[in-house]
Amino acid sequence: MKRTKPRIPEGVAIEDSSGLSMEQYSEIMKKKLGREYSRFADNVIKKVNPAMNSTVLEIGPGPGWAGINLLKKRKDLKLVGLDASPDMIRVASENAAKEGFPDNKFILGFGEDMSLIKDGQYDLVISRDSLHHWEEPEKVFKEIKRILKPNGKLYIHDSRRDMNFFGRLIVAVFSRFLSNNMEFHWRASIAASYTSEEISEMLTEIGINDWQVESDIMDLTLYQT
Repeated sequence: MKRTKPRIPEGVAIEDSSGLSMEQYSEIMKKKLGREYSRFADNVIKKVNPAMNSTVLEIGPGPGWAGINLLKKRKDLKLVGLDASPDMIRVASENAAKEGFPDNKFILGFGEDMSLIKDGQYDLVISRDSLHHWEEPEKVFKEIKRILKPNGKLYIHDSRRDMNFFGRLIVAVFSRFLSNNMEFHWRASIAASYTSEEISEMLTEIGINDWQVESDIMDLTLYQT
């Protein structure tokens, strides 16, 4: 039986540093992961099929590309991004405006405490590659449940720490095409990610039994349709 390595937390907010501004980070992410952002948007539409004019909260949007791709495919949606990094909020706001969505809002906050948001305010909550930053996912899940409307939907995507041999092989191959810094951050994110079993156990413990957890070679998905 394969043993899964213990999780190594990565930290919460990504901010400007002397070696990398968030504008630079944003351009790297857009160039390297453009297709993945588009695929994420396609999966949200295919998997949960948001109703027309749905209000959407994106947790941990970073530079905003995942949400922007979703808006390009579903211009009827109204999206707000919640991020713990003021620098990311600055860049995401700039990116949204440049891409034709100047009304797209980004607010400062943590998923563990979304008290600034009223109960039952959103039709859909999404998140891409942010889950591994959450220090207390159980609190985030409870908050998501609170702010979703009674018939609200959910789509969360992230890496899985227990990826199989083929997943690890893909990481090893594609890491060769990244700078040392980007390779380090990718591997750190994987080491900080959760397994589908861990997420399922958390949901059971807090009494959420209507969310689905799935995993593939490299990633896990948490959703409610």
